[in-house]
Order: sequence, then structure tokens, then C-alpha cells
Amino acid sequence: MIDRYADSKIYKIWTDGEKLLLWKKTELAVIKAREKLGVFLEGIFDHIQKALQDSPIDFVWWKKREDEVHHDLNAFLDERRRFIPLEYQQYFHKNMTSYDTEESAFLRMLNSSFSVVEETGEDFITSLKERAVQHRYTVMFGRTHGQAAELQSFGKRCLTWLKAFEESWGELKHAEEKLRYSKISGAIGNYGGIDPVVEEHALKELGFKPFYGATQILPRENFLPLAGALLQVMLSLEKIALDIRLGARSGCPIYQEPFGKKQKGSSAMPHKKNTILTENVQGMARLARGYFDAIRENLVTWEERSIEQSSVERVAWPDLFHVVILSLKRMTKVLKGLVVYQDNMMKEIAESRGCYASNEAKELLKEIGVRFGIDGEIAYRIVQLAAFNVFEPSKNMKRIREAVNRSFEDADALLRSYEWPDEEEEEPRPISIEAAIMCAELEYTDQLDISEEEVSDWNDALRKIFSNSIPCEKWREIFTISHLLRYEDKLYEEILSV
Repeated sequence: MIDRYADSKIYKIWTDGEKLLLWKKTELAVIKAREKLGVFLEGIFDHIQKALQDSPIDFVWWKKREDEVHHDLNAFLDERRRFIPLEYQQYFHKNMTSYDTEESAFLRMLNSSFSVVEETGEDFITSLKERAVQHRYTVMFGRTHGQAAELQSFGKRCLTWLKAFEESWGELKHAEEKLRYSKISGAIGNYGGIDPVVEEHALKELGFKPFYGATQILPRENFLPLAGALLQVMLSLEKIALDIRLGARSGCPIYQEPFGKKQKGSSAMPHKKNTILTENVQGMARLARGYFDAIRENLVTWEERSIEQSSVERVAWPDLFHVVILSLKRMTKVLKGLVVYQDNMMKEIAESRGCYASNEAKELLKEIGVRFGIDGEIAYRIVQLAAFNVFEPSKNMKRIREAVNRSFEDADALLRSYEWPDEEEEEPRPISIEAAIMCAELEYTDQLDISEEEVSDWNDALRKIFSNSIPCEKWREIFTISHLLRYEDKLYEEILSV
């Protein structure tokens, strides 16, 4: 991973230096197990351990030797044997194959990397919970299919992000269980020259249990759940990042990722606040998909062993951890510094002209309109017509909408007329579907498949319905936020226990 996206903890875990130290621990664990079980004479472990401790690994020598033998593990063994007394060299790596040494080290690198992800992810979860509580009563539009739907609190939006992320987080915790198994079972996994009891004791020393049924290597099916869970975490982060990007679009942004006082959004356009953090997270998700696909391909290997998976694992695994941790940190930063524009949220609600309660309006009309011939279909059409009516453009706006420009000068004139419209005497129109329906002021439109006679009949029915104060009170209530969001408390009780 390039420095720009690398995490220092992950970088250290996957260095050659750390890997070789873990190889040494595996070799010593096997010697210790054999001595404990009486396979080796007492004292052999202490002599070898002391010799290796007194002479730290010479990484330059090791690298030069690897260039000669084209085998990093053999180069490591040659480098270490130089410092072991001749009479004890025979016990070092006795009857073992390369991956008897390497698998446990690789698993420990995966486990250590998982711990870094776990720590970073908990910070992100905490930030989401804090935002959910902070914005418990900050009201905004929910959107489905990219269209304004019903109202919700921004806190509830954070809860939906949280629950989706926690599903992915749970998969990650479950996948970690697969990392508890390793192997020291010989060149083809049938314990040629290695007592299974030695494997059991050595792996216990290293913190693992034996995996029975390996070839020269562990089946890569063991590791795929972790890669899949890391990808799933990335996709959950990408979904949140995309939601925030969509909410930050120009016009009427409802929230914006943090923007530094000296930051520049664009090299050309000073007014811009480009969403670089969330955009970057989506880029990281693309990388994660690629790393996962490469790791998935490692399931297939020739018979007992081939080396295709080695190069992939040296690159894809650490890089997958890098992008996940970077994305968790960036999204935590976004959440902690998120600027929430409650004024624009309220503006969107107000400018929806009551349509935020269209479903409640439809249902209440079905309930109170039965005696006046209003069934479910008519109730739907009444609310739909009211919505079309209240969004009918003014004469000036309609003129601008239908104008055909023949030059940019014509466009200039339209812009001026928009900014400084002529004073036109227009009949006042209902400002919302609440008023249009309760006041029985529905108007015919050729945009819908209805007749003027039907509109007249509907208005007659509405006048009768709302001649009584009780329906009027119920009608006004359904357009209040406190009524529409009265059940959101259940989500906070179940998810946050508050």
C-alpha cells in the first residue's frame, strides 16, 4: 500500500521483520513441544533459544540469501542456523515443511490486523450512536427511489446506518473464529515425520488448535469468511458515505462532511465544497472488491500445494486491512465533524407543501370519507390531485418553464425575470395539500386521468366532511411532526436502550 493510504499499525504487522520473528516463534514452539514430550533431549530448546536470542536476525543477510535461493523461508532457516551450535542445528525445522512454519505466523498477522480493525470500528460505532442521540429530534425527509417520502429524524437515519453496519460487524466477529486453527502436519498434511501430539502442543503454545484435513497448507476456505466480512464492512461504509454525499449536493444540502478552514474544494471553482472524504471511501470500496476477488481465487490450488496464492496473500491481505481501517477512520471523522443543516431540512419539509403527510392524509380520508362515497382509490386520487395542484407553477414560472431560448441573451432575460418577476395579480392558491383538501379547493388538471365532473364531486364531498370540527381536528393533527414520528421512540428503545 502506498503511504497515502497506509495504516502504521497494519504496516508494522506485515513487515518482513515481524514475519520472520513469528517464524522463529513457530520453530521454537515445535522444539519446545518435542522436548516436553521426550522426543528431544532436555536442554535442546534452551540452547537453541539462547543462540537465536543472542544473535538477532540479520535482515540484509536474509534478503541476499533469498535472492540466491529464491525461497524466503529457506533463506530464513539458513540465516538462523548460522548462529545455532552445529550439534543442535539438526533439531531446527526437523521434518517440517515451509508452511508448517508460515501458516501460524500468517494467522497471527491476520489476528493482529483484525484487532486493529476491531479497535477502529468500535470508535466508528460510538460516533454513530452519539450522532443518533444528538439528532433524536432533528427532522428530515426520508427518501425512497431518490424521491422525498415520509418524515424521519436524522437520529433515526443514523440508527438505520448503525444497525446495517452492526450486521456487517457481526459477520466480521464470526469470521474471526476461523482464525483459531492452524497446522504443523508435514509436507502433505498426513504427519510425515511429525507426531500429531507435537502439533497439538506446539499450536497450543502459539494460541491455536490443530486443523485436521490440511494439505501442505490450510484450505483457503478458512480465510475467505474474513475477507468477505471485511468487504461487507466496506460496503456498509460505502452505503453511508453515499448517503452523505447525496445529502450534500448543491441546491439545498442537508448535511456536509467537515471542511477545513484552509481547505480548497476545487482548483478552479472557489465556491465548491467537494465531498472528498466520502468520495475517497467509495474509492476504497472498489479496491476492497478487487482484493476480495483475488483472495477468493486462492481457494483453488493444484492438488496438495502450488504457489499461486502466495503472491496474492502478500499484497491483497495487508492492503484489504489498510483500506478498511482508512475508511473506518475517515467515516468516523466525517460523523464527528458532520455539519447538519436543520434549516435546509425544514425548508425541504415546508416546500413539500404538506406532501410529507400524503400517506396519512390518504388513510384518514378513507376512514372519514366512507359515508360520503370516498373509497381507497378515490382517497388516493384526491391526495394525488391536491399534490399536483399545489405544485402548479405560477404564471411567471410557467412562462419560464415553457420558454424556447434562441440565444444566450434570451437565457439572460429569463434569469432576470426569475430574480425580478413582474408583479402579477394572481389568485392566492392553497399553500399545501392540507389546505387544498380541507378547504375543498381541488382544481382540474390535464396531467391526470380525471374529469372536471369528478373533481367537482370530490370537492362537494370534502365540504361535507370538513363541515364538522372533529374531522378538521384529526386532519390538522396528521400534518404535525409530533404525530407522524410518534413511534420512533421504539427504535431508540430497541437499538440504544434509551
